[in-house]
Amino acid sequence: MADNKKSFILYKDWIQVVEKLSAKQAGNLFLSVLKFVNDEPVTIIDEKVNDVYQAMIEQIVYEWSKYNPKTKKYHWNYQGGITPENKVIRNSVEMKYWRLKVFERDNHTCQKCNQRGGVLNSHHIKHFAEYPELRTDLSNGITLCIECHKTEHKKSKTT
Repeated sequence: MADNKKSFILYKDWIQVVEKLSAKQAGNLFLSVLKFVNDEPVTIIDEKVNDVYQAMIEQIVYEWSKYNPKTKKYHWNYQGGITPENKVIRNSVEMKYWRLKVFERDNHTCQKCNQRGGVLNSHHIKHFAEYPELRTDLSNGITLCIECHKTEHKKSKTT
């Protein structure tokens, strides 16, 4: 996976999730990330560390996908990391961790129609834009299937 890669991006907002880990867990996480980027086998026993690790790796791989090692250039549409703030926040490790925890709490089941599995969305009960302090509060999330999620948003536009 990391062939021809000499670096990866370390996002400063990751601290918000890493600070919730013990020093031992944080060390295990950092070592695991370094092993991943060096194509070495990774073994993580701690579930909490694994959740954060998976979210970080997803973001690292996404960033790597923008770079072509053959041409040593970024994708033609890459504009130097000028992603809008809303998208940066929604794709952050902390939000991915929140989403995962909402799904786990709700047993990967839509809380409106009881559909289990499939394509699910994590929905903010109190709006993402209006309540920034509640964005990663687990009690402000609910698991919904695509159809129920659309219905929920249509309801909130009419009220």
